Amino acid sequence: MGNEMYAQERSTPVSGTIIDETGLPIPGVNILEKGTSNGTTTDFDGKFSFMVTNSDAVLVISYVGFASQEINVGESNVINITLKESSESLDEVVVVGYGTVKKSDLTGSVSSISASDVTEKNVTSPLEAIQGNIPGVQISSSSGRIGDGFDITIRGNNSLLSETKPLFVVDGVPTDDISFLNPQDIDRIDVLKDASSAAIYGSRGASGVIIVSTKSGKSAKSGLNISYETSFGTKEVARLPEMMDGSKWWYYHQSAYFATTNGGDASTTTADMLAASVVGTANTVLLERATNNDTFDWYDAVLQSGTQQNNYLSINGRADNGLSYNLGLGLQSETGNVPNESIDKYTFKVGVNHKINKKFSTGANITVARTDEQLGSDVAMREAFRLNPFLTPWKIDENGNELVGEYQDQPGKLRYPDGSYAINKTSTFNPLLEIANSSNEIKRWRTFGNLYLEYKPLEWLTLKTTYSGNYNNTRQGKFSGALTNAGISNENLPLSSLTKSENYNYTWDNQFNINYTLNEDHIFNFLGLQSLYSNVTESSFLSSRQQPFETGFYNIGSGESGTFNLGSNYIKKTLNSYAVRLNYAYKDKYLVTASNRWDGSSVLSAGNKWESFPSVALAWKASEESFLADNETISNLKARVSVGYTGNDNVDAYSTLNALNQQLYYDFDGTSANGWLAETLANSELTWEKTREFNVGIDFGLFKNRITGSLDVYDRLSEDLIYAQALPLESGWKSTFANVGSVSNKGVELLLTTRNIQTDNLTWSTTFTFTKNTNKLESIYGQSEVSDIGNNLHLGESLNSYYNYVFDGIWQADEADEAASYGQSEGQAKVKDLNGDGVIDANNDRTILGNSDPDWSGSFNSNLKYKNFDLTISAFTNQGVFAYSEFHQNFTDVRDRGRQKLDIADWYIPANAAGIPAQASNSYPQPRNAGTYWRNDRVGYYRDASFIKVKNIALGYTLSDDVVDKLKIKSCRIYVNVLNPFVITDYEGYDPEWAVAGYNIARVSSVTYQLGLSLKF
Repeated sequence: MGNEMYAQERSTPVSGTIIDETGLPIPGVNILEKGTSNGTTTDFDGKFSFMVTNSDAVLVISYVGFASQEINVGESNVINITLKESSESLDEVVVVGYGTVKKSDLTGSVSSISASDVTEKNVTSPLEAIQGNIPGVQISSSSGRIGDGFDITIRGNNSLLSETKPLFVVDGVPTDDISFLNPQDIDRIDVLKDASSAAIYGSRGASGVIIVSTKSGKSAKSGLNISYETSFGTKEVARLPEMMDGSKWWYYHQSAYFATTNGGDASTTTADMLAASVVGTANTVLLERATNNDTFDWYDAVLQSGTQQNNYLSINGRADNGLSYNLGLGLQSETGNVPNESIDKYTFKVGVNHKINKKFSTGANITVARTDEQLGSDVAMREAFRLNPFLTPWKIDENGNELVGEYQDQPGKLRYPDGSYAINKTSTFNPLLEIANSSNEIKRWRTFGNLYLEYKPLEWLTLKTTYSGNYNNTRQGKFSGALTNAGISNENLPLSSLTKSENYNYTWDNQFNINYTLNEDHIFNFLGLQSLYSNVTESSFLSSRQQPFETGFYNIGSGESGTFNLGSNYIKKTLNSYAVRLNYAYKDKYLVTASNRWDGSSVLSAGNKWESFPSVALAWKASEESFLADNETISNLKARVSVGYTGNDNVDAYSTLNALNQQLYYDFDGTSANGWLAETLANSELTWEKTREFNVGIDFGLFKNRITGSLDVYDRLSEDLIYAQALPLESGWKSTFANVGSVSNKGVELLLTTRNIQTDNLTWSTTFTFTKNTNKLESIYGQSEVSDIGNNLHLGESLNSYYNYVFDGIWQADEADEAASYGQSEGQAKVKDLNGDGVIDANNDRTILGNSDPDWSGSFNSNLKYKNFDLTISAFTNQGVFAYSEFHQNFTDVRDRGRQKLDIADWYIPANAAGIPAQASNSYPQPRNAGTYWRNDRVGYYRDASFIKVKNIALGYTLSDDVVDKLKIKSCRIYVNVLNPFVITDYEGYDPEWAVAGYNIARVSSVTYQLGLSLKF
């Protein structure tokens, strides 16, 4: 009855036309009578007509990409409106799971990145593009090598079994990666960080959700619009590690023989005795080169300038019949600083939306990406850095003269033509041959997209069905020729392998949305969802060794049949889900969001497949209260609190079954028989991992929003974490997957934006972020007292902790007696006797040294515009990073004598009779006498990898309106950009960002210089 009475009060007709600044009509614009649910949308010609309450009514006009307006009806019944574009208007709407909300109405913790922020750094990877932009989101390069991608963690690690990656949702399509996307195709990125925001994704949102919206055409302007982006850059090697020069390396090399000459008694080792060990009769050329300090620059021989190229063409528009579209075509290419490393990425994007009539609309988004990667040799750069400065790539003649152009396969095993040794020191392979004869080629086709149909039978009810598909076809071929490190150990013959994988997954979502306003003060938004997900992967593998032909990976069958290795696999996972969510607002000041999702997973055991994931969030817009309404300091103030649950079915498919996956051969009545065993014991009690998160936050704006920001404090507890638990040998099984542990992540996040100058000619804004997260293992195996040291699971510590002896310097000559009491000797690495019992033992004298999690992270972004010039600077930092550095394990390992070394300040050299200056050190032990703690426990390779990195500096100039009018174009911007120009760090390796990367694949740091052009027609 109330609704009927309210409907009868609509007595004033209003009509009109809505156009853009070019005069073209805009279909699909929302017109709402303020404070009511009464509204309509414009038709194909931008026209609208409906009844409002009275002449005092206020119309709220909104459309994506344009600034919202409020219009008083007054005495006029015909209202024509021109909407103005607004880049900031995108920030007013935030994409959340299965819908959008106004940013001012958010109750959870969500961070948003606009298209301009994504493309600002002009890089090929979307993750690198947003690196340092979002508090609580840790993004770092995994190795620095092209194609290896980026690691990402949201609010800490909460998995015992695998890396903690968030769920990526691209245009409604779930995927495990977005590296194949062209950043130019991205319209916005919304990161759901707290459980309240992510709970609508249930079991898929435990590690956070990153929603990527590509350019679909919805916000396209009328007519035909064309834009073209192009840039070219060079990647120059930077901040190379300082290695020993020739004279210092020779000094080190000679000293490294004291431990193995004359029974290790350096005090009586003469110069002749030492020379016999160091040079002997097999190193005459080495001695000659060292005497003349005749060195070779391996850096210069192996490293090169890389290139980076971006080209992107976009065509979009909106037709008079309500059809809007966007087409994007991109080409990105990049080469590395090591030859034979490159990536080429081709992308095609099409987005179409069609408002058929007032009730029906439909649309589709499709992206096709082709990626060609060449990773080259894993070990080439490592080999180059390992070769000492007196080795060269070339063979020699009988007189020891270099035959430049004729490669020596092992420069440290240099021979005269008669086969006798000229140098006999190290078997490190020639990296130039390694590069020329190695291939690791990956080709990928990615096709994904969605198709939706929306029906609006009533003004307050919307029905929508969406089908999303994701196809991924990958082929990886690896080849090592005879003249490679792998070829030498393969009887000097080639070897190769081929892996193919085909994956298709789809999601079918059916949802309804109710948007209803009751008595002006009560606004309801209700979502109901049913979702089906299926993921099927088929893969195959084949390899062989001892191949007679150098035919890459295209003739694997030519290898020795006894070396054949082949396999194939089929994996299917499914998920069935239901969800509800209610958003309620009272007087636009008090907000409530409540949701629940029910997920059923095929990979879990019977009886444990279903779980529910509820959440609730509250928010209070304090700035809307009367006591702050006229406050000149506080422009906006909103308090938020939320609690929610997410989950994870974190095991491979079929892990809960006793699958026959271990192949064994046995004697069956004198005949070799093929048999199979189950490697792991099925666990019928295996159930969901579940994460509870509590979040408190405030959003604020000060001084008419000249200063805005948000502060969040969270407490996340992940329980029933799945782990491969070892079983007693007597059971006959190696392990079983079980719910064994709990991990907490607690932290604080701050985002602060300041608009420092706002004038017609000069604007300057800055953004700061701060993140601190503490990761802690709370319990394992049902208890919280005893750690599992063997699996590096330490109660009360980070999952990324390092547990070892404490390095305490080097035993000096005057400490020989004390060293002997610990079973050690002068020159060896010393560790602390933590319990002071005079014995170093693993149970009592190892401790947590630190962890690779940063103590805190932060970033800084500055945007300055003066007339037609713009200057952007961004930087980020990770502080308190304690890393085990494989770079130092390789290049400060004093057990090795013949390879190159980092230019360390000192190492221990005992007093001797050979004339080699003795040298005390508390940093590095005596070569070849490092002791068990340096050799076996590797106590000397931990480093502080904290850093401050300037990510990019960009300077641009936009041509004036008069000039572009003469050129008959809409806009033109020319810019220069520098990526990674400065790094402040104490870390001595390649780059502190990937300090924990394996030394085989870790690459040098670089600086990229770009010149670019942006055109709009």
